[in-house]
Amino acid sequence: MAHSSGGAGAHGSGGGELRPRLWAQFLATLGASMAVGGWAVGIGVGSLCVDQLSRGIGGFVLTEDQQVWIVTSNYIGTVAGSAVAGKLSKRFGARNTMLWCCVPAVAGFIVTAFAKCYNTLLIGRLIVGLFSGPAFVLHVFYISAVASPQYRGFLALLPDIVYMVYVILSLVLGVYFPWWWAAIISAALFALPTAVALLIVPSDPVYLLRTGRLREAKKAAKFFGVPLPDLAPTTTEEGVSHKSTWTLVKQPRHYRPLLLSAALLLGVAFCGYMAVLSYSLVFLRTLGSTLDATVVSVLLCVIRIVAVGLVSVLIDRLGRRVLLLFSAAGMTASYLALAAYFYIPSLAQFTHMPLLALILAISFFCMGVGPVPWCVIGEIVPARLSDAGGAALVLFYNITSLIGVQVFPPLLAALGIGGVFAAHAGVTGAILLLVAAAVPETRGLSLQQIEELFEDKDEEYTLVTAVGTPVGYSTFSES
Repeated sequence: MAHSSGGAGAHGSGGGELRPRLWAQFLATLGASMAVGGWAVGIGVGSLCVDQLSRGIGGFVLTEDQQVWIVTSNYIGTVAGSAVAGKLSKRFGARNTMLWCCVPAVAGFIVTAFAKCYNTLLIGRLIVGLFSGPAFVLHVFYISAVASPQYRGFLALLPDIVYMVYVILSLVLGVYFPWWWAAIISAALFALPTAVALLIVPSDPVYLLRTGRLREAKKAAKFFGVPLPDLAPTTTEEGVSHKSTWTLVKQPRHYRPLLLSAALLLGVAFCGYMAVLSYSLVFLRTLGSTLDATVVSVLLCVIRIVAVGLVSVLIDRLGRRVLLLFSAAGMTASYLALAAYFYIPSLAQFTHMPLLALILAISFFCMGVGPVPWCVIGEIVPARLSDAGGAALVLFYNITSLIGVQVFPPLLAALGIGGVFAAHAGVTGAILLLVAAAVPETRGLSLQQIEELFEDKDEEYTLVTAVGTPVGYSTFSES
């Protein structure tokens, strides 16, 4: 099996070894991460809206059903945005799509801030979600395309830290400002640095190759210090063989990683974290904690930042599987402890046990189940399907997350806190079994080597043979 790009693409135009440019890869990752900040700020602002309006701050009152729709409208918009992300990326590239979607996302925050009734507030929230959706999809694959294997695990976790910072920012602003001012300030702090970072860095080499822009692809590869991938440019003017997306998906080496990715995302969506985060201020008061709900919400976000920071150091040392197994096992035990408190009367004397168990569960989530699947998905989804497959996966995740967030309040009313978290323990237990049985270790492997993990052993396959290479095309970097 050929591996020409590993050696060929690893050399620059001057014949010397091409060294990864960590600062360039970090800047691109930071820009993509901040683009997702619009979605994160949307979560924080939604929580603020519901909390402050329920306490008479804002001039109008929301019913319980309207509160649910205000919280989930961010997800509904994101579902629609992620549905078109693949087409936008194929036409404009991930970097350009993330950059220009910032403008209408800010407009959505402005509509939110000036809302004087439920309908206007809902429209503003939907706009924010709609134009945050593409970045939510595309940042994963953009980062994978510009990151060197030795840094990919670390860089793939940076978005998790950045958007938790944005959630904290919006919640803290809510302490000092009414929610409408918090919405405007948060929007400015997400959009301006995102624009600066993404205007400096180029599009990723994979997109440039797919659109036949070989010279620009080589410049981008040199900027990031990465080899060009073994992927031929797809043009309509040359005799390049094209395979439909469906034909590619039917092949085992393609549908296996897609199905595995979907299973991981299904577990993440229903493990309970996003529901707790979305309703954090209201839910923490329901839990009976005597601590200030805003302080605890910020504390939970800080815990995630610290945990993900630790994981970013360990992920390329311990590997993806170890962190996922440890995280899923810890979440299961914590959820069972939380459920036991509400089912075993003798535990009622330990009044801080529910909050401590919840903090432990979130900590374990942040050490694996939360951030690591996105790293794995960015690695295992085949490059030929990163647009369509990636968009479909994130659309699937957003739909399932929306369902999870929507059903959380009625499930809480029907099953009680103990029943809900016993169900979440079942979900995290299933994640544990899935990882043990099916998730491969991708630490230190190139994207080409990772694709080979899903091949039938009797197949001879590379990205170049799958796409078809025009005469005269080379993966060597040239000046």
